[in-house]
Amino acid sequence: MRAALVPLALVPALGAVQGGFDPDSWVWSGALAGWAAAMAVVIARSPGMLRSTWTWAIAAGALLVWTVLSAIWSARPSQSVLEARRMIVYAAVVLALSLLARRGGTRALTLGTHAAIVGLLLYALLRYLLGHRTYSEFEGFLLSDPIGYANGIGILAALGLVLALGIAAADDVRAVRVSAGATVPVLALALELSGSTASWLALAAGLAAAALLDPAPLRLVTAIAVTAPPAAVLVWLGHHSDYSAVVATPRVPGYALVAAAAGAAAAAGAAVAIARPPAPSRRTRRIVLVAAVCLALAGGAAAVRNGSTQPRTSYWHVAWREYRAHPALGSGAGTFGYYWARIGRPGELGGALDAHSLYLETLAELGPVGLLLLVTFLLVPFRAVASRTLPFVPAALGAYSAFLVHAALDWDWELPVVVVAALCCGGAALAAGEHDERPLGRAARAAAFAAAVALAACAIAGAKSNAFPSAETPEAPSGASGATASVGAGYLP
Repeated sequence: MRAALVPLALVPALGAVQGGFDPDSWVWSGALAGWAAAMAVVIARSPGMLRSTWTWAIAAGALLVWTVLSAIWSARPSQSVLEARRMIVYAAVVLALSLLARRGGTRALTLGTHAAIVGLLLYALLRYLLGHRTYSEFEGFLLSDPIGYANGIGILAALGLVLALGIAAADDVRAVRVSAGATVPVLALALELSGSTASWLALAAGLAAAALLDPAPLRLVTAIAVTAPPAAVLVWLGHHSDYSAVVATPRVPGYALVAAAAGAAAAAGAAVAIARPPAPSRRTRRIVLVAAVCLALAGGAAAVRNGSTQPRTSYWHVAWREYRAHPALGSGAGTFGYYWARIGRPGELGGALDAHSLYLETLAELGPVGLLLLVTFLLVPFRAVASRTLPFVPAALGAYSAFLVHAALDWDWELPVVVVAALCCGGAALAAGEHDERPLGRAARAAAFAAAVALAACAIAGAKSNAFPSAETPEAPSGASGATASVGAGYLP
């Protein structure tokens, strides 16, 4: 249960401050996660799942160290240090989850992550629909606040949807199943109003992964089938309301959408309450698995097509040229914005800090070693595939898979609220495995405590350097300020 406090505390708090995009948020969030890990070492005798998942913490630490080292050869050392400071948050969260999660803690961590996402997006929706309708330079009228980025809202909604459907399919408590099912239309509306195509693709990939991993996929299919009609009606209404379109007056007022969302949530919850999965059979299981594979392939093809559009094509082209210029070590963490200003198309497409692909950008900035460390770090949660017969594991891994797909098409890594939510999904899956919970030896306890304190201290120490070094990008397009060309450009769709 204690591990659930990580998403319940960090996801809403980071979401409330532009998703944690600003370095100020890395100070308190990294310190809070590091402090939680240190307290777990001091107070609890059990090491949680650290003995079994130490590779996850080590991989996070190795990626952090390599990011710090990249400042040595970086084209922009101060920017590389900033990237390392963000990575401190992720390493501290992984260490906290590893020490706080207990065997059998998958349910609590899954429910906690889902509740945190729903709470944040419900607040975002109510503020968006009932507040004053305002136009944003980068996001138009799309649902983007309080995160500040519509695609960030979209991927959080996708993660929440996969978790909600998994909970509705697997939880033993009827009230929990009904509550989770009731959130499906609301999350679907948030996803629609965000206008995030890549997040719909990630949702398809996440549901396909969950269905393929679930030994009894008919439960998940049933949950999807009974919640889809009210969710589809609400999405249709949201789409045709023109509320997120650039129009003077939407066809449907915000309060009417809120009322429709409440009705759809009630209908979805009632449908989950009375639904009964059909009797399993080999034939139906094969049909479900084939459908899941087709869904995954269709989503992959759509993702490739989505990535071939501008401005992503230009971002990826510049990132590849950046890598080819520094094939051994990369150009240093956080330097893509500098190369985009030099050899990209900032005058035509605006500024950009990120390549909109975590994997390609990592290759360009940290080289093959950095990409290998990143992939190792991200793949550790899939060790939980061995525990896929246990409840909630398929849903947690499905949501985590959705994040990995979306990260290939967008700059999720720069939004800690998204990464922390995804890491909690990965941690939930890992918590289902068998763990050696014997107390740590004195040396191991001292090492874990020192690592937690060091992460917290480094996060706090970064408070003195909280500004993006936009002035280091002299090639900003004419007529644009440094902040607009460097930081503001991160909000391009």
